[in-house]
Amino acid sequence: MKAVLLSAIVLIGSSYSSWATAATKHIKIVKPVVAAFKAGDKAAIAERVHYPLQRKAPLKDIENKQMLIDKFEQVFDQQFVESIANSNIRHDWEMMGWRGIMFDSGKLWLDFDGSIWAVPYQSDAEKTLREALIEEQKQALHETLREFTQPILTWKTKKHLIRIDELAENQYRYAAWDIEQSMLDEPRLVITGGTLSFDGSGGNHFYTFMNNGYRYVCHVIVLGTEQSPAGQLEVFKNNVQILSEPALGF
Repeated sequence: MKAVLLSAIVLIGSSYSSWATAATKHIKIVKPVVAAFKAGDKAAIAERVHYPLQRKAPLKDIENKQMLIDKFEQVFDQQFVESIANSNIRHDWEMMGWRGIMFDSGKLWLDFDGSIWAVPYQSDAEKTLREALIEEQKQALHETLREFTQPILTWKTKKHLIRIDELAENQYRYAAWDIEQSMLDEPRLVITGGTLSFDGSGGNHFYTFMNNGYRYVCHVIVLGTEQSPAGQLEVFKNNVQILSEPALGF
């Protein structure tokens, strides 16, 4: 009985020690980030960002340190800066397994090296700009495609123009044109009812659309090599691949 009790005490002590170590590591990682925001040091914050920093389409990703400094108030408005600067590291920041460290229910994410890898937070200025850009995109599309809630991607491949939009929550539409066409032209193909799937834990994902025995798959490559394209279009007929083209641009 004493042996069992001793084992339980050792196990509890070991678990507490592991938790305490994780908590200490969390504080050490977050502390300099909070300090940079408290000091209002844009350059120091820019040094801590993992680039490119993705923004919601059709906003452009933040590609480098200078671009972040130039657009700092758009990404980090005063309200958000103050919320980070005045945050309680023990309570407002949380370790989330392999995903890293989360601030304020996911408004900002840190990797375990202290780099900022995602900022889902959107300032009012960024929301206004995004809405204006979406409206511009709608006017540059064929009239039959102008109803959607948010754009997902626009690709050029060797032979095609491709666009995916979200019509409602988790409801996707695929439109395609020949490469020499404009998106103001009537699309050659439109498919609704697409699905989104994730490929592992690195952020890679793909959209799948079914149409009369054909399957269209758009792979979005977030985690790849320097040679990896931004994405890959694959088309299958009765589960046999008949087309594979990399995304050449947006």
